[in-house]
Amino acid sequence: MTILEICLRILLAMAIGGIIGWERETNNRPAGLRTHMLVAIGAAAVMLMGELSLNKYAGITTMDPTRLGAQVISGIGFLGAGTIMREGLTVKGLTTAASLWAVACLGLAAGGGFYEAAVAGAVAIILTLTIFEYLEKRFRKVKYKGLRVELDCADLSSTLIRVKKIAQNYDISLEDVDISEELGEEKVVYHLTAKLRFNKSGKKIDKSGFTAELSGLEGVSKAKVKEIR
Repeated sequence: MTILEICLRILLAMAIGGIIGWERETNNRPAGLRTHMLVAIGAAAVMLMGELSLNKYAGITTMDPTRLGAQVISGIGFLGAGTIMREGLTVKGLTTAASLWAVACLGLAAGGGFYEAAVAGAVAIILTLTIFEYLEKRFRKVKYKGLRVELDCADLSSTLIRVKKIAQNYDISLEDVDISEELGEEKVVYHLTAKLRFNKSGKKIDKSGFTAELSGLEGVSKAKVKEIR
């Protein structure tokens, strides 16, 4: 194997990882351009090492050049796990974790000299992350999963209780709450940001009516409601 072919395989892996990583980067995912590039380059280097070792020790020992690559496939899980986050009842980052694992496999393909498989795999991943994501959002029945509510209030505990009761009337559940406070001239103002989840995915709620009820609560100076995916 020449140095030119070694460089070609590494560069192909780097390009594949960069293209897929750029798509993740533009969507503000935890693992982006450089992470995917490094995974692909490392996987290609490991596969190259296995092939070069086979040639170096030919006649001395019998070894499987894919053994090192197999460790990459099983070991990349720790990096993927780091991209998965939990927010309330929702788990995020699974797609990015899967793309990291797939990029590692493409790096192994490039490092092993299977150029067609590496390029075809990269095209398939890009199509999955872009076109199929669009189609999923376009045709799935549920466009929004819940609501994001922002409130300014004077009495935190009573406001939370009333928000929960109003939400139950609209068949939505309080999922996550973030609270901050600001000291005014005469009193403390609480800034409350809450995420509410639709209990029935197909049910449409009266968002304007829900917002009006929140705004009408005693002690609430501002209420803003936004649908979230």
